[in-house]
Amino acid sequence: MMGNEKKKVHYAWYILGICILINVVVQALVMQISSLYIVPMYNDLQVPRSLLSLQSVCITVGAVLTAPYWGKLYKKHGARKLLPGCVAVTALCTIGRSLMPNIWGILVLAFIKGVFFTGSTLLPISMLLTIWFKEKRGFAISVAAIGTSIGGVIFSPVVERLISTYGWRFSDRAMGLIMLVIVVPVTYLVVRSTPKDVGLRPYGAENAAANGAKGDNGTQGTQKQETQKQGTRNQEDAQVTGMTAAEARRSPILYVFLLAIFCMTFATGAALQLPVYLTDIGYGSAVAAKAVSGYMAVGIIGKLVLGHVTDRFGEKTATVYVCGVGILAFVGFMFARNQIAFYMMIVAYGLASGITSIMPTLLTSKIFGNRDYGPIYGMVVSVNRFGGVVGTLLVSLLYDITKNYSIIWPVCAVSMAFTLVAALGCMKLSRNKVAQEQRREEMVR
Repeated sequence: MMGNEKKKVHYAWYILGICILINVVVQALVMQISSLYIVPMYNDLQVPRSLLSLQSVCITVGAVLTAPYWGKLYKKHGARKLLPGCVAVTALCTIGRSLMPNIWGILVLAFIKGVFFTGSTLLPISMLLTIWFKEKRGFAISVAAIGTSIGGVIFSPVVERLISTYGWRFSDRAMGLIMLVIVVPVTYLVVRSTPKDVGLRPYGAENAAANGAKGDNGTQGTQKQETQKQGTRNQEDAQVTGMTAAEARRSPILYVFLLAIFCMTFATGAALQLPVYLTDIGYGSAVAAKAVSGYMAVGIIGKLVLGHVTDRFGEKTATVYVCGVGILAFVGFMFARNQIAFYMMIVAYGLASGITSIMPTLLTSKIFGNRDYGPIYGMVVSVNRFGGVVGTLLVSLLYDITKNYSIIWPVCAVSMAFTLVAALGCMKLSRNKVAQEQRREEMVR
């Protein structure tokens, strides 16, 4: 009987599977392959491409404005009730775009899609994996993040073929139906908001409790062990560790952390101009395309490495690793003078690619705990999205002024360096705050 229990798959892995599915289908279809629609929509609607490009801006604005509210809603109602509906509305917006006769209706739908897209992807995935995994959390988050890249690889040729054969409107309807028919029912049937909903504790909670019960020599008395285990169990089950959202808003730690997130996504958003930069300095579109492909391929490895480093060495080491590699890549781009050097820097940047999809999730939990994770992470998501948009727009403005992209790299390097220092500082301040609270509690006792 005991042997059968040990072989049973923990339900957390089913939750991870759903998170991967959402990234493969929803995240990839909404964000990864959106550029494939620009030219065919331009030919059909006969509007400036700049207006068509505003779709991504509208999606981002919708996400930025509503992410904090989604965090509160998910905390109150849970993923089981909200996630299928959010995916369904995102799918209907995708189908609805195919029915719009003009660009203005398309932009309105893009904004609505951004609102519910936030409630479909990054925020609920982060919350679910944080709640369900006590151990291997870094691995789970990194594997889920890889789903976006996989989705891009799978759906890019499919969408391109549908558009070229049947038109962009048919492709929209087909992709929307895939979300409705596959993702919505599977999500509804499988997702559970917390381990308590299926009578479980988070994956790895037993090991964490056992380790916490050990003394310096691993031989604490039985009564003390049981007391420690029970305390750890109660704390995990109640999920009341860390700051409340109100406490976080009163703490300077939150604002320093949000600034770090902004600088991080600003740098990565600016770096999206790399293909344009390579073309601008004379390498041609073929080299630029190879750079993008290489970055995405290495990015899969980079996310797995980041997840492993986090689980093996902790969030502090992972932050030093990923920010350090990012700084190295940006500094390298400043001095690279040949194709081989550029490819080496692209590999380095690919290894750091998990920084925007993985580190905000891990660091939010590390710094602020799980007491009000949803509302706090909602604020992080807003700043995360906003930083990327500002980075992209500012780089375009700098190019208009200077007529080259070379200034991108020192700006990105400085931004990433600030992210590293600020994130490490926030972790230290958070530890000090927790230690102070523990001392106060001991004095009260």
